[in-house]
Amino acid sequence: MLLTALLAVRPAVSAVRIIICMTTQTARTFTRPTTIIHPTGKSSTVRSLVQEWSALSIAPSTLRRVNGWGLPGKRVANLDEVLIRAGFGLEATDSVGDQYLFKLVIRAANDELATRIVLQRLLPPLISIAARRGKLARGGFDEALTDTVAQAWIQIRTYPINKRPIKIASNLVRDSEYFAFVRDSRLKQLAVAWGDDVIDMIPTPETEVNSEDELTNLLTEVENWNLGTRSLSVLHQLAEGKSFRSIATEAGVNIRTVHSWRSTAISELREQMQCAD
Repeated sequence: MLLTALLAVRPAVSAVRIIICMTTQTARTFTRPTTIIHPTGKSSTVRSLVQEWSALSIAPSTLRRVNGWGLPGKRVANLDEVLIRAGFGLEATDSVGDQYLFKLVIRAANDELATRIVLQRLLPPLISIAARRGKLARGGFDEALTDTVAQAWIQIRTYPINKRPIKIASNLVRDSEYFAFVRDSRLKQLAVAWGDDVIDMIPTPETEVNSEDELTNLLTEVENWNLGTRSLSVLHQLAEGKSFRSIATEAGVNIRTVHSWRSTAISELREQMQCAD
């Protein structure tokens, strides 16, 4: 739409220049590397993953399998070529690489080799997560990376392809971090706010939930029950991490009143769930 507006007010020569400029910039932005420099370092976990990949990427049997998948482009002589086509080292806005990666993720649901390829594609950002999270983990970087990679494997194999067909790498990296480091603490927070038995009674989804949807789905499920407006509001605010004091301040009441509201809300929720059973 912006290009159309520009063409409407500029002469033909300027329009051609705009198109040439845009084409040149696009090509420059998404020029794919011809080789890949894989992560290195002192970590035994990183070394093991890279060594495994180095052997896997040139194995004749592996190459025959991958070349038989019907992926876009010519036959590959090294699996690094697959990573490059899947956007390795490029920006998340690389739509061509994103769609290539999407095809790999579709296959990964039932193919461990495809899963391993996608994992290698995600390895640099997963290592960045581990470096950040490892500062707080007892086992440091290696423990954090092990947890991150384990979750990444699960997320790749259970990726909701129908719901999230774009920004594949970004979604997988975010989900891996969420399920490895955020989800448990968030559910513990909810258990404290709502009560352990309430959390256990809320139905779990039939399909894997991603990091963006889990809390939303939990709150949506609660909204299905016949709770009072105040009770529902208190549960929402507690789930969002608000303290009793902040809720009391906003409502112009004392903390004891908010505790009473919370007790009433939990009682209503338990009653509704038990009636449903």
